[in-house]
Amino acid sequence: MTEELQGADQSLPPARLVAEMQDEILSAGTELERLEHLLSDAFLSLMSRFSRAHDIVMASDSPDPALLSEFHGVMTALQFQDMSSQLIAHARQRLGSVSGCLAGIAASSDEDVCPVEWVQRACPVAQLAVDAGSIELF
Repeated sequence: MTEELQGADQSLPPARLVAEMQDEILSAGTELERLEHLLSDAFLSLMSRFSRAHDIVMASDSPDPALLSEFHGVMTALQFQDMSSQLIAHARQRLGSVSGCLAGIAASSDEDVCPVEWVQRACPVAQLAVDAGSIELF
């Protein structure tokens, strides 16, 4: 956060404070978008390498069952990207709602400008870890 927001300077006009808060929210959204792209790029690289390694193993006359089991574990771990993307998209949506709410507050004297629902949206992913057998897909 900017120093102005961290110090909660009461001398800032409300519109200026709201604008500063919106800038911070938009910056956080941009950082989440960059993170989403980085995860996507890493996922595509991992999938490409995983696919080539899988093809090499499957081309052998008798693939090692332990190695095949490891490949299944890798697939489970790669589902992390899907869950991460869902969480990032959800966080960006919530940040957008808060930013819109702040804009409504700044433009109106009505205290009920923001609906309560934006705070209560359920998270799309319930997982706390990526373990084989624990992943719920859609």
